[in-house]
Amino acid sequence: MTTRTNTEWLAALRETGQSQEGAVRELRQLLRRAIFSFLSRKGAANAAGPGYDHDDLAEDCAQESLLLIQSKLDQFRGDSQFTTWAYSIAIRVTLNELRRRRWRTSAMEAARLGDAMPHWPIDNPGPERSLEQQKAWAILSEAIETALTPLQRKALIAHAFQEMPLDLVAEWLGTNRNSLYKLIHDARKRLQAALLSRGVTHRELIAIFDTPRPDRPYLEDGKKSFFTASND
Repeated sequence: MTTRTNTEWLAALRETGQSQEGAVRELRQLLRRAIFSFLSRKGAANAAGPGYDHDDLAEDCAQESLLLIQSKLDQFRGDSQFTTWAYSIAIRVTLNELRRRRWRTSAMEAARLGDAMPHWPIDNPGPERSLEQQKAWAILSEAIETALTPLQRKALIAHAFQEMPLDLVAEWLGTNRNSLYKLIHDARKRLQAALLSRGVTHRELIAIFDTPRPDRPYLEDGKKSFFTASND
């Protein structure tokens, strides 16, 4: 296998004939090896669910990554090695495929898709914190139910809470990724505004679930949590 500079990679992949075929073949091998190594790491091994074949998945993702990389050659700015840039694309493609496969193996019922807010897994850190999380979840659920349009609600619930990949949400709703991005962006803005009208910021609500209460940086100004203040 040859060692190529960034310029040589770009030139070879843009050419035609044997030079391009050789570069494509070499890049596919590199990507496949990198993806297989990623899938073999602890934590990624079972990400797509039980029983999947690393070889087949690595081959499929390498081929998809290769096509994507060839379509994005003009976007390579030369800030890193070409292969590093290509690996980053391949890992993103692999992560998307893992999410897609994991979602397809879930037990989600089609009738509940986009319509039912899932039950939030309360981490049970203690009675006070658990109550705080339940109150936050109730406020979020009510805001989603009342502030969003039916289509915004379906798309947001399916993607953000039922973990349906964006391309599958777009296919399910009969739209495309760009339109779906706009739909979800607008839904999030509406949701943030709805939370603010209830005296809650979206960052505070996220912190209820993500970080220990003593470490919330945006409450350092002495402001009490909306959720705990009403319990005093």
